Amino acid sequence: MTNFIQYIKDSFEELNTNMTWVTREEAQKSTAIVAAFTIVFALVVAGIDKVFHLGLDNFFQMF
Repeated sequence: MTNFIQYIKDSFEELNTNMTWVTREEAQKSTAIVAAFTIVFALVVAGIDKVFHLGLDNFFQMF
């Protein structure tokens, strides 16, 4: 159990002393880019799904 506690203490120390954190502005910019890409990607996938759906509907209506 003492090894686990020491591991947690060392982890917090490393986070506080050895890590470089992005600025708030950089984090907001990155978040906006990811959100925009996610929305665009979702719209592209929805469009492809709609095309396949219409194609399959037309294909099965022929029979």
